[in-house]
Amino acid sequence: MLERLIDHAALFPPASMSLDDALAEDRAARDSEAAELIARFVVPARLLAELPEERPELSVVLSGPDDAALLGDAGGVGAIELVLDSPRPQPADLIATWRAIEPLGVETYFELVLDDGWRDSVPAAIGQIAALGARVKLRCGGAYTPTVEQVALVIAACREAGVPFKCTAGLHHAMRHGDEHGFLNILAATTAPNARLEEVLAEEDAGALDLDGPDRSLFTSFGSCSWREPVDDLEALGLLA
Repeated sequence: MLERLIDHAALFPPASMSLDDALAEDRAARDSEAAELIARFVVPARLLAELPEERPELSVVLSGPDDAALLGDAGGVGAIELVLDSPRPQPADLIATWRAIEPLGVETYFELVLDDGWRDSVPAAIGQIAALGARVKLRCGGAYTPTVEQVALVIAACREAGVPFKCTAGLHHAMRHGDEHGFLNILAATTAPNARLEEVLAEEDAGALDLDGPDRSLFTSFGSCSWREPVDDLEALGLLA
């Protein structure tokens, strides 16, 4: 259930570590008893050239499709991530972006942009992403925290379209608390009926969640600038040996 769940994003806010410090923290994570939870090291494309030759598998964040050229012969890249240019991209624009990055041959996550028309734009954007054979990325915190209803729609639409998704930001903690989403809630939601998605996402009692066999092919991972906080929460809940 928890294997390779956390994409380590120590270079990004709020941690915003230097590259040396982030790599040292990443080594500490991979040497810890929670190593099996740690997946890719998340790095902006502009820092690729500064990475040492020995590094973990990478997820590279592009500022735009032109950043694909920065990958060059960079080894160990397992995924790339970039933000859609609008809540509901023009098909021609999205296809042009895809053509620039598809030759890289790695998992590609397009980050959704939520606007006032999200009830229509979210399913439409996910449908476009599905047509490309790409994946969805949902930002769960930071400058804007999506509502339970919005997260539920993303999960339902991804499930219907057969599109894997990852999350980023705002998921330092296992369980929902106040307005903050919990990554265990999202895990449980992957197998919950659509009619119960909001209820599951809003639950603050871990004991009330059904965590028997969540669909990790649907929810692949979440990016977190801290691996210690999620691990601390899981230990407190008795979910780590």
